[in-house]
Amino acid sequence: MLRLHISSGISRAGQLELPMPPGDLKRQTETLRPPASNHPLHVSSVDSPIPSLGWHLQHVRLDSGTTLQKLNRLAETIDGMNEAGYYHLGKALNTESRQSLDEVLRTAAHIKPSSMDCYEIIPDVTTHQALGEWLVEHDSLEEKVPESLRPYLDYHSIGVDYCIAHEGEFLSTGYAGIRMGAAEQVLEEQGILHLTLTTAESWYYLTLPASEEKLEDAKRDLDVEDFAQAMIAGVKYTAPHLGRLIPADCITVENANELALCLREMEQEEGEVMKFCAVLEAEQPDTFAEALNIAMDRDDYELVPENAEGYGKQVLRRIGADDEIIDTIDSYMDFAQLGTDSLAEDGVRRTEFGMVRRLSKPFPPAPEIGQAMM
Repeated sequence: MLRLHISSGISRAGQLELPMPPGDLKRQTETLRPPASNHPLHVSSVDSPIPSLGWHLQHVRLDSGTTLQKLNRLAETIDGMNEAGYYHLGKALNTESRQSLDEVLRTAAHIKPSSMDCYEIIPDVTTHQALGEWLVEHDSLEEKVPESLRPYLDYHSIGVDYCIAHEGEFLSTGYAGIRMGAAEQVLEEQGILHLTLTTAESWYYLTLPASEEKLEDAKRDLDVEDFAQAMIAGVKYTAPHLGRLIPADCITVENANELALCLREMEQEEGEVMKFCAVLEAEQPDTFAEALNIAMDRDDYELVPENAEGYGKQVLRRIGADDEIIDTIDSYMDFAQLGTDSLAEDGVRRTEFGMVRRLSKPFPPAPEIGQAMM
């Protein structure tokens, strides 16, 4: 169910509980319109099983019957989901920018019913404190906690740590997270890059990386022989920041799948996605193909220490000094000055995601980067 809180201007007008029969929906919406008001009705807030959904639907204007039909269809789709579906949809919705109602509908329509075996669902547990208490009470931690210690436990911290480890979320109906050992299957279902493909007659929401079989399925659904016959109407990344760092110019489905495979590999190594973001900010590719080339050549880059002293020590290690030598000369060496002097020569760039350098051919030195590290 979706409960939409409706406003007109700054005044609250009432609420709609969806889904409902189309005729009833139209009549009830008309009763919410204040007499002699020039302000259109809009959604001010939403109650739903998916907490993040309200942010995307906020400010949707109810200025047409088509919009009402779409909201009603979304409510019907959500009503057909279980807790695993709620979890998937919450994960699939963009966390960095609001998606349009059409985008939300497309995302929801492609949430496939998943095996509950992949998920741990705990009804009515909606806070970290309650999660910690439930885990201890049901002996669901790796080690059983003795009864004598339970009154002294920090249940909130237990809940937080467990939630992070299992990519858990609190839905309105309770806690949902990935079961131990099911992470790989869930990640495959969620994907890492999503394309909205359209033709004159149809559209398809493609989750990447995808196998050749799934790509062929997409072509059949779109009724095309080649993806060049379809338009890429939307691009969304699961990983934060990539949507604003990677241009969509000259994007193809084939290149997008290659990038998704690279991103999946990066997720297996700690810090690799963050390094990729730093390199993208430094290189500023003009096309999607250039961003893909950077992803494929990512071993040509490295993140470096944020402070001048740490960078100076890294310079010495690159020329063969080990920790024993560095410790020996510690009292006689100005590591910070060495680090500062090496910055311009090595072409180190400061980015939002850390300091990065290119190994094969240094970046042109950024102005005053040495002073910024002091």
